[in-house]
Amino acid sequence: MQKKQMAIIAAVAVIAVLAYAYFFIISPTFVAKPVLPKPVLAEAPVAGNVNWAVNELSAFKLHPDPISGEPAVMEIVITDAGKTFTSTTTNNVPATTEGPATNPDIRMKLTSADFARLYNSADPPAEATALYHEGKAQIELLKSTATLAVKGYKAIYDEMGI
Repeated sequence: MQKKQMAIIAAVAVIAVLAYAYFFIISPTFVAKPVLPKPVLAEAPVAGNVNWAVNELSAFKLHPDPISGEPAVMEIVITDAGKTFTSTTTNNVPATTEGPATNPDIRMKLTSADFARLYNSADPPAEATALYHEGKAQIELLKSTATLAVKGYKAIYDEMGI
């Protein structure tokens, strides 16, 4: 009886740890989305426009690697405007600056017109999915799937249905 109880306790503990890892690290579910004001879209996107868009695409669910502490960093390239933006999520709030990322996790590429389509959509995640499937938005995974998973990118993949 003692061994059976220990096995049950061990199984429950393993399930609890796995559930915690999934719902709080791999695919954060209980994270409040920060309310960011939507700036007027400039002719060529600026950092504030990109920051609002990545927040709408669930970047607020990203977090640093729990082991290395390396932050979650996305690079967004507006191909026809020759602009590159870096979005880093800290404490569930994305912050975007103009310029290339030093060591991004993923890179998203699209044109100004396609960014405007995403930005003006009533459902940015669905629009991003449509752009991706139409070949108008490219997403490059620059880190291993394990690294992306522990930083919370699975939540974005789930949101976008990619």
